[in-house]
Amino acid sequence: MPSVQRGSVHKTPAGTWGVRYYDETSIRRRQGGFATRTEALDFLARKTDEVAKLRRGDVVAVRRRHIPTLVDLVDEYLSQHSAEANTLRTLEERLRYATATFGDLQIDRLTVTEIGSWRKRLPEGSAWGITKALRQVLHYAVRAKLLDENLACQVPNPEPKRREVQVFASVGELAAVAEDLGSPIPVFVGLTGLRPEEWVPLERRDVDHAGGVVHVRRVYTDGQVKTYGKSDRSLRAVPMPLRASESLQSVPPRIETPLLFPATRGGLLNLNTWRRREWTPAVRGAGLQHRSPYALRHTFASFAIAAGIGLFELSRLMGTSVEQIDRTYGHLLPDALDRARAALDAFAVGRAVIRAEDG
Repeated sequence: MPSVQRGSVHKTPAGTWGVRYYDETSIRRRQGGFATRTEALDFLARKTDEVAKLRRGDVVAVRRRHIPTLVDLVDEYLSQHSAEANTLRTLEERLRYATATFGDLQIDRLTVTEIGSWRKRLPEGSAWGITKALRQVLHYAVRAKLLDENLACQVPNPEPKRREVQVFASVGELAAVAEDLGSPIPVFVGLTGLRPEEWVPLERRDVDHAGGVVHVRRVYTDGQVKTYGKSDRSLRAVPMPLRASESLQSVPPRIETPLLFPATRGGLLNLNTWRRREWTPAVRGAGLQHRSPYALRHTFASFAIAAGIGLFELSRLMGTSVEQIDRTYGHLLPDALDRARAALDAFAVGRAVIRAEDG
């Protein structure tokens, strides 16, 4: 990097102007929200001069950073936020509600009253997620020292009651759908709990029949296969029950493709087409009410909880957080206290017996 930098000025998607430059520690910085190119250039000149002085060790007076509008903050946040493309799309869609109301307002002029009134006007079914997205962006503003506090956190944002998850009642129902479908997918996925984007790109080498383990190594999203899943937890090993292993071995592998569940021509399944043309008719053909392929993952969770697997262990198996597991499946634990009490009683009795024998 040259000792004297010029930085750059650019037009933002919101129609305002922004700048890019490197600070005194060689970290690239962005700043948006300038009404004119001249204003942006003026800020950039002052900032690069300040950086040059700091690198020389000169004393620089502390300046208040330019406060962006909400639309410019959103633009800046989305440009550096690391997430899957579908996650970014959802976040961007939710943030449009905030920018439509507060877009031209500098973020330090937001008030709790205005945010509260805005939240009350949001669609009831989406208000929680939309408000959560605004909180996320304003948290970034606090970290960037643009704001002293996140006022959106002072507005109540109760999470809506979750709808009852759809599950299959038994392995027999999974087998009935599998028979009509002509594929082991329902039994295998219902007993391993993989997400659709995880089982679609599975390859035969990911399955260890002798060890009873499935290795989740990649994910199929936005038409691309990526090596890692949606989080660090997604790269994991999942136990494969014998029935799931047998379901795979009942179907001869197609030697022209490494995929475990290939499409007719050997490539990756188009999940939308498969759901419409094959899955839905198979569920109907098995005499069951309609449910989505994701119900297979919910079914695994319900089976695991019924088998006595705790939420922490289940979160590791399913590649998600304990909080998410608790919110989605916590209602399936009506006898959790009784099970825990019985387990602790058995443990205490066992320890007492051991002490008595040692004595």
